[in-house]
Parts: sequence; structure tokens; C-alpha cells
Amino acid sequence: EPIRSAWEILPELAPELAEWSALFASGAARRARAEAGIPGAANRRQADDLLRDAAMFLRLVERLLVLQPVLPQPRGGRPDTG
Repeated sequence: EPIRSAWEILPELAPELAEWSALFASGAARRARAEAGIPGAANRRQADDLLRDAAMFLRLVERLLVLQPVLPQPRGGRPDTG
């Protein structure tokens, strides 16, 4: 099975976060260029937008966890009994 990113898997586990997954997945190439140190990979506004979006996403996930504090079950559908 091919390796998939968290952004590819998240909509399956939390469909309500699918738009956020798409947003962050769409920036993967830019992030890779920035991590590689390529000049001009992102400008200040893009970086500020990403920081703001990430903070909003984090707050949303925190709220979802407070409202529904249940961890996803393993893929087999049965809880791990240890």
C-alpha cells in the first residue's frame, strides 16, 4: 500500500475537516521548496496566511476534541486490547 500523507487520510477519519486537508495538501510543494531553502518559495504574506490558517485549524481541532473526546478506532474496527 502506498504511503499517504496525513492530509490524504484525515478526510476519511474526520470528513468535517476535508476542506482543511485540501488547503494544507495544496501547499505541500511550496512547503517542500521552503524546507529545501529555495529562495522565493513563499513570500511574507503567504507565510502569514499559512500561520493564521494553521492557528485556526488548531483551534478547530481542539474544539472538536473537547466536544468528542474519542480516539479513532484501529483500522480493523476493534479496540486494541493490549
